[in-house]
Amino acid sequence: MSKPVSKAIYKIAEKRGSSKIVIFTDKLKIDGNIYKKDGHCEECHEDILALENALVCRLSDYCTCDEDNCDCDDYVCFRYDWLNVNVDEIVAFSILDEDD
Repeated sequence: MSKPVSKAIYKIAEKRGSSKIVIFTDKLKIDGNIYKKDGHCEECHEDILALENALVCRLSDYCTCDEDNCDCDDYVCFRYDWLNVNVDEIVAFSILDEDD
């Protein structure tokens, strides 16, 4: 993805009034809160998305499916207080409601 992806993420999060995000790369599912210093993003880097309270899951370990159902397990994930995500690796993202 191109550099403006980070700007789009910040704008969508601001419109939704939420900092909660889920990100998918080719191999990872990442849940966390978008970090903005003092609630602003003047110094945010375009190539890196900074997250707080991140939960990182490898997709190959996270979900197992058979023909009838699919189970996903948070216990195989890793938690980080702080995580920087290379925006070029983002395949998909969603800004979640703070309640989710």
